Amino acid sequence: MNIIIKKHKDQALSLETLKAHLRIDHNHEDTYLTTIVDIATELLENSIEKPILEKTYRYTHYSDELSSSKKILLPVSHVKKIISVKRVLANGSREVFLYTTQNYGDKTLLVTNGSKYPIEIEYTAGLTDRIAEIPDDLKLAILHISKNIYECSEADIMESKYIRHIVNAHRPLSVC
Repeated sequence: MNIIIKKHKDQALSLETLKAHLRIDHNHEDTYLTTIVDIATELLENSIEKPILEKTYRYTHYSDELSSSKKILLPVSHVKKIISVKRVLANGSREVFLYTTQNYGDKTLLVTNGSKYPIEIEYTAGLTDRIAEIPDDLKLAILHISKNIYECSEADIMESKYIRHIVNAHRPLSVC
């Protein structure tokens, strides 16, 4: 299970940018529009298999197998930092666990000693932690996905030819 425990304080696309694009000049939909930007960003991140703005995750790896070493491929690419790796014991306590990392394409492979207990990994991942460094094509994709959600477009939001092109350009290549 991979859960987000901390998100960036800002959104990848400003509310003002979306409102200008939609030609909205009132404030009574601001909360709704902010939610739409969050959803659009999450849809895009799931499609390109990486977070845009840095997030902190807690991933728990479960395995019934006991082997001399475990290779755990973290589910999110663009890992910036491993914060901690701990074994979760039967009584719920946690103990620090030794590990090494290897790059596996855009993803990170964690190698640990074997354990019959779950392994809890906290890490940060994302393309950037600065709004100004978000690629313009990703901002455009978030803008158009947000627009499609707002307008309740009949077309599938992620199937726009422009969005497909941007997603394919940012999707990691599979490493065999």
